Order: sequence, then C-alpha cells, then structure tokens
Amino acid sequence: MKVLSLGAGVNSTALLVLKAQGKVDFDFAIFADTGGEQPETYDYLEKTIKPFCEKHKIKLAIAKREGPDLFNQYWNDKLIPFRMYRSCTDKFKIRVIKKFLLQNYPNENIVSLIGYCKGEEKRAEHNCGFEAPLIELGIDREGCKTIIAKAGLPLPMKSGCFFCPHQPMKSWLNLLKNHPDLYAKAETLEKNTRRYPRLFLPYDCTLEALRKGIQDQKSMCTFLSSCSFCEIEDNEEVRG
Repeated sequence: MKVLSLGAGVNSTALLVLKAQGKVDFDFAIFADTGGEQPETYDYLEKTIKPFCEKHKIKLAIAKREGPDLFNQYWNDKLIPFRMYRSCTDKFKIRVIKKFLLQNYPNENIVSLIGYCKGEEKRAEHNCGFEAPLIELGIDREGCKTIIAKAGLPLPMKSGCFFCPHQPMKSWLNLLKNHPDLYAKAETLEKNTRRYPRLFLPYDCTLEALRKGIQDQKSMCTFLSSCSFCEIEDNEEVRG
C-alpha cells in the first residue's frame, strides 16, 4: 500500500494533481493536523484539497495526535520549537501518521510517498523507506507550481505551523500583518519559555523586538525587499 504524506503545500498538492492525471499512484493521502498550521493552510485544505480529492475520488485521511495540540504542548513544557531539532515534526506528524496506519492497516506493507522535488536530492538522502515521485519524474518546485496552475487550482501557501522557527523573516511579518492574533499568541509562547530572552523563534531577534521595530517604516524596510507592508503577501518567499 502506498500512502502520500500530505502537507497541503506546493509539492504535495502537485502530487495530488499527478495522481488525478494517472501519472503517480498511491492508495490514499493523509494529512497530519498539528493544530497549529497556518490559517491559509486549513482554508486551502477545506476549500481546495478536499473538493479536488472528492472530485477525483482520491481518498483523504486526516490524523491528529491525542492530547494537547502542538502549541499547548510547547506551552505546558515551557519550550519553543528548536531549529536544530525538529521534534515537532517527529511527534506531531511522523508518529501520528505511523499510529494511524498501524491502527487502520496493521497487516499492510506501507510505502510512504513524500513531496521532495528535484533539487532536494540531498535532503531526501537523509530519509529512507519512502518514495519521492517528484525527484523520480525530474519535477522541481517551479514545475510543481505549473502543474497546480494548469489544473486550475490556486497556489497554496508554504505549509508549516504559524510559530515555526524555520520560516523566514518575511513570513513573520506576513503573520503580523494578516493574523496579529496568532502573532501575539506566538509572542506569548516565546516569552513563556524557560530560556527567554536568550532563546527565541526568529533567527536574530525576539518577536517582541521585531514587532516594535517594524512600527517604524524605516525599520521595516531593513527586513523587506519591498518598501510597503501591504505588499508582503505578494512576495514569493511568503507564498512558498
């Protein structure tokens, strides 16, 4: 049995389209819900991915870890996600999917499909026991975007939780502009950690410092290639 690990981002969405076109084969797709994904990701899942899967008769499963969601788990532990060790991916995605598969398909030999694309060969080498159809087909990220566009689907935002430390500075600014409530929530999580302010979510400053700094238009421009806050969502790096 082949299962697509669906992140609801560009690469995995392209694999859904390729499945509908008969160019990639898998039995069903599974989305691991951490409870902390970007609002745009949940919106895309509901308004684009679910209807597309239903139309093309692609089975879609959604799995979620029992107990506190990702944010509340970090809050309870007085920790924040750490860039050098992606425990959140392991505990809230990989293990969740494995548990779902063991409970529902205990006697099946499972092969996972992951959306690594051409150009990510080295990244794929660090993992084993899965297939990467996009690499096999020679499709890079731009190719994935083209596949999605030709299928008549909107381009999804880069997937990831709203307080992910791996997101670029422009994504933090995008969060502050479009979802100030979630930015404030991430800021409280950061301050709740036992090592604050020595440990913080962005690469080079605390969320509080970033928020206060961009109140001045001149300060904001040091983080952006454009000069207008209202243009952040149009930046390619933010959209993923």
